[in-house]
Amino acid sequence: MKYRWIIGFLGLWCGLVSAGVEAGEKTVTPDTITKEARETIEVTAQYTAQQKEAFQRKAQEELEAIQKQMAALQGKADKASASARTELQKSIRELEVKKEAVKQQIDGLKSATDAKWNEMKAGVHSAIEEMHQSFQRLRSKLQ
Repeated sequence: MKYRWIIGFLGLWCGLVSAGVEAGEKTVTPDTITKEARETIEVTAQYTAQQKEAFQRKAQEELEAIQKQMAALQGKADKASASARTELQKSIRELEVKKEAVKQQIDGLKSATDAKWNEMKAGVHSAIEEMHQSFQRLRSKLQ
């Protein structure tokens, strides 16, 4: 199932190649098709690895940005009244838990197979979004 699109591509490619042969272009052999298929798979794997690395970098940057914002909120919470501070500290701790979960998911992406990577990417994206929303709710309590 994972290579279904490659098989479809090869079928299309073979059709185009046979049309080229009819038009007097060079002959295609099974070895040529195999070589082209391997090259296509290699390029696809390289592209996926690049996309994976770029997403990991972006997710890590977002996590670091939220950590800085949380530190600033902690400073504001420390200056709040005693009753407000207790509630804010609880919210900050909950946000810390979410931040750690996101960090673990990002770390998990590093060892994810290509097949699992898109699924995990969606999970990381969702967790970061949830963390952003929690952060915004906490920040609104301080204003």
